[in-house]
This record gives sequence, structure tokens and C-alpha cells, in this order.
Amino acid sequence: MNEETNLPEGLQQAAYKPGDQAPEGYLAWHEWAEVQHKAGLRQVECSECGLWRYPQQLSDLVNRWSGKTSRGRVVKKAGAVCLSCASKRSER
Repeated sequence: MNEETNLPEGLQQAAYKPGDQAPEGYLAWHEWAEVQHKAGLRQVECSECGLWRYPQQLSDLVNRWSGKTSRGRVVKKAGAVCLSCASKRSER
């Protein structure tokens, strides 16, 4: 047991800062996400895979499309693309 955190040695996580890349692992990711959220960063849905990502997990690519409302009005939309979808796109 660590006296500072009262956690067993195996459960201690690294100190994360806002803007850091996401770590591997379930517990580490949740500790990291809490720091990002407290810093004011909010998640955005990837327009390709539908997963919610923090800004540092998004690429510079943007999907753009247009659609129609139920009343026939044309609407233009844009959505961010996450890094994993962008890397899959570049492999094609």
C-alpha cells in the first residue's frame, strides 16, 4: 500500500496532464479521461466509427455531407474523424 494514495502498488496510475494522449488499459484510460474532463476538454463523436473522442484523439480530416430535413430543406453537415479512422483511410 502506498501511504499517499492508499492504493495497492498495482493500481497506481501515472500523473496525466490535459492534452496528453490516451493511455492503454481500462483503469489508466478512466484516470486520464477524468483529468481531460476537469480541464474543460469535451468529447466529439467521430463521423466514421461513431466513437466519442477527446480533441487530441482527432485528426485534421473532416467529413462533409449534405442532407435534407423532413421539410425538404438542404442542410450541410461536417464531422471530425478520429486518428484510428484516419489511419485506416490512409492504408486504403
